Amino acid sequence: MNILKKITKIISDILKILLTSFFLILILDFFIGKKILEKIDPYLKETEFYEKRANIWHNKFHHTFKENVNMKSVGFDKIYRFCTNEYGFKSNCNFEKKNYFKFGFLGDSFTEGIALSHEETFVGIFENALGTSVANMGVSSYSPKLHLAKINYFLNKNLKFEHIVLFLDISDYYDEAYYQLDNKLSVIHTKRDKRRIWLKENFPFTNFYMYVLKKIGEKPKIKDKESGQIIFDESAKRKTFWLNKNIETTRINGKSIKKIHEETKYYVEQIYNILKERNIKFSLAIYPWPQNLYNTQNNSFYRNEWKNFCISKCEYFFDFFKEFEKKLKNDTFENIYKKYYFWGDVHFNKSGNQLIGKKLIKDLKN
Repeated sequence: MNILKKITKIISDILKILLTSFFLILILDFFIGKKILEKIDPYLKETEFYEKRANIWHNKFHHTFKENVNMKSVGFDKIYRFCTNEYGFKSNCNFEKKNYFKFGFLGDSFTEGIALSHEETFVGIFENALGTSVANMGVSSYSPKLHLAKINYFLNKNLKFEHIVLFLDISDYYDEAYYQLDNKLSVIHTKRDKRRIWLKENFPFTNFYMYVLKKIGEKPKIKDKESGQIIFDESAKRKTFWLNKNIETTRINGKSIKKIHEETKYYVEQIYNILKERNIKFSLAIYPWPQNLYNTQNNSFYRNEWKNFCISKCEYFFDFFKEFEKKLKNDTFENIYKKYYFWGDVHFNKSGNQLIGKKLIKDLKN
């Protein structure tokens, strides 16, 4: 019995120490957490965890990148440098300050060029051929509402463009169903967003290291090239499930795909109108995810709708589905997937970005 009491007391003492330590950390975090993280930033920038610091919330267009970042980043098959310019746009690592760009690209993670250096993305390839700075405003999980809020914000900040190219994405319908804008074209953060912003603002050190612990605990995704099995994560499946569904009856967040499509068209037209008022040219591009190459039920609807939208509005309409259709005539889906996309993922690899970049150079450079 005495032994049981001793064990209970030891456990109780340990719990008291842990709880006291935890609350002391939270108190220190609340008052000096930001200063601690800023102090150790030079070290953190050379770890795979700095992504949490580089991705920030924004009160106008939901989320973006920190300005003037130069950090180590771990891609799917190599380590590279991730850099941003003074506006928080992904860029080369020796960006010179300016407020004029001949071209600006809007898009999500495909345009951002996830897991690749700026120079390997189609925006970077096009920029190198053009010989002048190009703005890559693409960020993961963007959709037309956020593109509208972002371009409106920077135009009002007197950033100058001659031509904006919007890269639409099939996952936009999923993201578009959840984002909301107010009448001033600013994002309306959800309650969940606000909780996460509050935690990051008030307990930045704890918030960051909870993320670090989570990342360390994650099991690496197994990608089995030998068996030919393609493994997509739950996010990819969730954002593309509508491809073989009835768009009139299939719903995301209570809205039919057809309704979301009409709303998406409305916001893309808003982008076009804002640019037209400032005499900025507008072009539109669409491209396939791997799922589009074997799951074609709604491809024609998607492609024809945006082609028709562009008839009287776009300088250029880029249908990159065509490029992949040509490839599929002479090869298998699996070979095309391996050649142009990261294995086990949906994003273009270096070769996929080169394919897109060459087409842009051919049509837009001159």
